[in-house]
Amino acid sequence: MKDVAEALGVSTATVSRALQDDPAISVATRRAVFEVAQRVQYRPSAAARRLRTKSTSLIGVVVQSVGDGYIGDVVLGIQSRARDLGYQPLFFAAEGRADLEAEALDVFLSEQVSELISVSPTGRPELLRRAVAEGMHVAVINGDAEVPARDFTAAATGSMGNRVKRLGAADDAEPICHIRFDDVAAGRLATTHLTSLGHTNFVHLRGPRVRSSLLRLLGFRLALTEAGRWPQPVISPESDDMTSREEAVARFLRTATPPVAMVAYDDMAAVAALRAAHRAGWLVPDDLSVVGIDDIQFAAYTNPGLTTVAQPKHELGALAVDALRARSADGEAASTLAQRTLDGQLVIRESTTPPASSRPARRGTTTERAR
Repeated sequence: MKDVAEALGVSTATVSRALQDDPAISVATRRAVFEVAQRVQYRPSAAARRLRTKSTSLIGVVVQSVGDGYIGDVVLGIQSRARDLGYQPLFFAAEGRADLEAEALDVFLSEQVSELISVSPTGRPELLRRAVAEGMHVAVINGDAEVPARDFTAAATGSMGNRVKRLGAADDAEPICHIRFDDVAAGRLATTHLTSLGHTNFVHLRGPRVRSSLLRLLGFRLALTEAGRWPQPVISPESDDMTSREEAVARFLRTATPPVAMVAYDDMAAVAALRAAHRAGWLVPDDLSVVGIDDIQFAAYTNPGLTTVAQPKHELGALAVDALRARSADGEAASTLAQRTLDGQLVIRESTTPPASSRPARRGTTTERAR
C-alpha cells in the first residue's frame, strides 16, 4: 500500500479508502489507485484487516486425518456452505495428537477465528474445552469419544445398561453444537436389510473402541432381537488397521458355515471382509452377504459393489456451519440447530443377496437340471 501511495503522491489512508471504493474519494483518484495497485500486484492483507477490525470471516476446522474418505466428504460439505455464506474455512489435520490440536487452536486464535468445527474428535476433548473457554463458538460433527471395553462386552453378550443407551442422546445444556449421524439407526437399518432377505446366520465386524462403534453394534443387536435372531457372533479385531480386520474375518470364516450375513462397522471394514472372503474361497454375496456403513466413494467400485448405509456427509458439514452462525445469535433457530441427529439411507448394491435356500433356482442350476 505504501508503494501505491508513493507512486501517486497521496497518503496510505487515501489509498485504503480508494480500494474500499469510498465515494468521498474522487472517481479519478480511485481509478488511478486501482490501476497502480494492479500494476504493482498489490493484494490487501486479510490478516491485518482482521486485526484492525477485530472481526474475521474464517472458520477453523480440525480433522483427524486427510486420507479418510468419510472425512473428505464432510469437509467438502463444510467448505461449500461456508463459502456460500462468505466464510473461508481454515483446515488443520490433528492426526489424533493433542499437541497438534493445541497448535491448531493457537493458530486459529492468532487469526482472530471465533468459530470452530471439530470433525469426529476422539479421546479427551481438551481442544473443545479450551476453545469454549476462549470464547469460541464450537460445533462437533460425530464426536467419537473412547468407550470402555466393558461396554462393548455388555452390548455383545450381556445386558445393555442405561449408560450405554444414553451415548446416543444429546445434551441440550452443553455449550457445544453437536451434529450427529444416527449410528444406532444405521446399525439397525443394515441388519434389517439382511433379515428381510431371509438370512438367519449373522455376524458383526466391530469397529474401534469409540462411541460410533458401540452404537452401531447396539443397532445390530436391537434389530436381531426384534427378529428373534439374537444372540449372534461379534468379530473383534486386535487393532483398527485393515490387516487386523482382514485376519479377524479370515479366522471367523475358517469355522463358519455359509451362508452368513455380515454388518461391518464401516465401509473400510467391509472392504477388509471382502478381501478375506476372496482369499478364503467364499463367494460374495452367495456365501457371505456384506453391508457397510458410510457410503464412501470407493464403496461403489468394490467387486462386488458394496451395499451400505450412506451418511449424509455433505449435510453434516453444512449443518455444522449453520449451527455456528445460529449460535452467534440468540433465538429459536440457535436452539434448533444446536443438537441435530441425521438419518442414513440404505444403498443396495451387489454385495448382498438372499441365502440360497430363499432364492428361486436359476435356469441351468443343479436344482433345475435334476428335475
